[in-house]
Amino acid sequence: MIRGASGSHRSGGPSFPPYAHHEAVTSLAASQNRFTCDLYTKLAEKKSGNLFYSPFSIMTALGMTYAGAGGNTEQEMRSVMHLSDDKEVVHDAFMDVVSDMKTDAGDYELRTSNMAYVSNHLSLLSQYDKILKEKYQSTAKTVDFGASEEVRQEINAAVEKETNSRIKDLIPSGVLDSLTRMVLVNAVYFKGLWAKQFDKADTYDREFWTSNTENVKVPMMYKKSEFRIFFDKDLGATVLAMDYQGSRLSMVFVLPDKRDGLAEVESKLATTDLSELHRKLREVEVRRNT
Repeated sequence: MIRGASGSHRSGGPSFPPYAHHEAVTSLAASQNRFTCDLYTKLAEKKSGNLFYSPFSIMTALGMTYAGAGGNTEQEMRSVMHLSDDKEVVHDAFMDVVSDMKTDAGDYELRTSNMAYVSNHLSLLSQYDKILKEKYQSTAKTVDFGASEEVRQEINAAVEKETNSRIKDLIPSGVLDSLTRMVLVNAVYFKGLWAKQFDKADTYDREFWTSNTENVKVPMMYKKSEFRIFFDKDLGATVLAMDYQGSRLSMVFVLPDKRDGLAEVESKLATTDLSELHRKLREVEVRRNT
C-alpha cells in the first residue's frame, strides 16, 4: 500500500525552499492530509485490488471550484476539504505550491497543469478569472459544449501532452454534452530516479501476501542500504521512505505488520496525522524489498 503525505521539512528528509505564505502552506498540507485519508477510505470501499490516485490533483481542481463557490456550497466544500475559513489564505497556499511544482528541479521532472473549459453560454466573473490565473496559473478557455466530442478530444489531447502521453482519454465518450457548463482539469506528471537505486539483477519472484491465507508471486527488487524508517506499534505497520534524486521528494510505504492487517491499518490511517508520521522517520540500515 502506497500513501502520499504532505509535510514540513525535517532534517534527514526532503527539503524545500521557504514559501512566501509558509503558514498558509502548512495549513493546506494538514488539510490535504486529512482529505487524503477521507478520500482513500471512500475509494477503498468500492474497489478491491490496486488503487492509485492523486489527492493533490483532486484537491487542486476542487480548490478552483471552491474559488467560485458561495453559500451552502462553499460551506460544504470547506468542510469536506478541511480548509481554513479564509479563502484568500487557501488560494495563496495553492499559489505557492503550484508555483513550486512548476519550478525546474533539475534532478527530476514534476509538472502540474490546471485547465478550465467554460461554456460559451456562461460569462465568468472577472474576479474569478483573476483567481484562476494568479493563484492556480490556469487560463479559462471558452468552448462550445454543443460540439462535445470535439471539446472532449481537445481536453484529452491537452492532458496527454502534459503527462508525456501517460494519461490518454481521460474523459470517456459520452461524459460531456450540450448541457455541460464547465470542466476543470488538473494534470500531474512525475518522472524521477531513486536516490539509492536498485540493481536490476537483484530481482526475484517472491510471495506477496494479499490475505492471511492467500498470496501471489510477484517480482521483488532487493536493496540493502540506509533508509528512513519507523516501526509504528499503534498503527501496526512499518513506515519507510525512499528518496528520489535531489532529496526533495520521496515515496512513503506503509506495510502492515500482520498479513491480514491491511484493513486495520487502513482504518487507523483515517485518523492518523500523516505529517507527524513522516516526522518520526529515522535513517537506519534496511534490506528493502519492493
